[in-house]
Amino acid sequence: MRQMLVKLGSGERHVFRGTFVRPGFKSYGQHYAPTLLLRDIYTAADQLVTDHLWFNYTLGFLRLGTLSAGDEVQFAARVASYRKGYVTQRTVDYKLARPTQIQCLTAAPRKALPLDNRHALIGYIMLVNQAFYQANGRPFEAYYVTAFRQWQTQQTGTKRETLRPD
Repeated sequence: MRQMLVKLGSGERHVFRGTFVRPGFKSYGQHYAPTLLLRDIYTAADQLVTDHLWFNYTLGFLRLGTLSAGDEVQFAARVASYRKGYVTQRTVDYKLARPTQIQCLTAAPRKALPLDNRHALIGYIMLVNQAFYQANGRPFEAYYVTAFRQWQTQQTGTKRETLRPD
């Protein structure tokens, strides 16, 4: 359980910052929802609240463009509880919900990401994590990769190399 989050409470928004690790996705059968992993989440007062959190890859995060491992991200959010684990062994844990005012504190050039094409975004995530996914039996599907490459081509009007992590 994330005790520091419990102490902050859910009554108001707080400002946090964390370090980007990588994008990912969660699966619901054959459907995928894009996510991203931040580690070392601190309050604005430099108090560590948790070692990591997964977030939905919302429009606010997408507008930042491609993030690289180590980029510092700041946002405002509320503490929320959720139930995790298998049905027979569920426990209550805490997360940060509804992030807003999202900004990257690391100055670096970033490429645009698909804001309105979820299949292309999943394809980008699969490409960024290709070696890990293939080594661990995670889904790596040509359909989504093709959707991302087509989106890339539409953005530039010409074919170019696939985005790779820095």
